[in-house]
Amino acid sequence: MRRFLSILLALGIGTLVTAVTAAISYFTFQVGAELVSEILFWPNTLMQSLVPLHNIGTPDHPFYEGTPVNIAEFFVSFPLGILVYSAVAYVFVRRRQYGLQTTQ
Repeated sequence: MRRFLSILLALGIGTLVTAVTAAISYFTFQVGAELVSEILFWPNTLMQSLVPLHNIGTPDHPFYEGTPVNIAEFFVSFPLGILVYSAVAYVFVRRRQYGLQTTQ
């Protein structure tokens, strides 16, 4: 039962951290800090880097067009962030529980 509660707590933390970093990333992008935005919401940056873009402009003035795959990758980046942040949170939650059990 304790492991199940730890998993639920870690999933909640992972979801919260993903949502907060995505929101902060959006607002930093609106302000003009694109690099900070890309770093904050790294799952989307990672997923978008896997999809090639098509240049519909000229070689001198490139203009890259996204595809529906880019939209799909955007939505896939949320579960990826939740998964990674939840795994990290689970390790910390279990270590803390284990540390509390050994001191009692």
